[in-house]
Amino acid sequence: MRLDENGFISFKGCLVASCIEQAHSALESILDESPQTIVLDLADVEEIDISGLQLLVSIRKTFSGEGSVRLSAVSPAVKEALEISGFEPALKETAP
Repeated sequence: MRLDENGFISFKGCLVASCIEQAHSALESILDESPQTIVLDLADVEEIDISGLQLLVSIRKTFSGEGSVRLSAVSPAVKEALEISGFEPALKETAP
């Protein structure tokens, strides 16, 4: 996972319970230096479960009062998880 100069955070691999702690730790330092608007690039996420979805919602909530969060290039696995879980509305873009 990395943050580029345009505010894109790219996720790769899995966002499941067994690796969510590592993702959360990496995000803490990234989010400290991020701009007000971030874009979560989920194209390379191969697997996601409820823990990963909760992490994405947490990121959105963190920025809800300070900026905005958008999802970009959602992989088929993420799209399916969003639809099945009902998390899709919670991850709609928000702006101050």
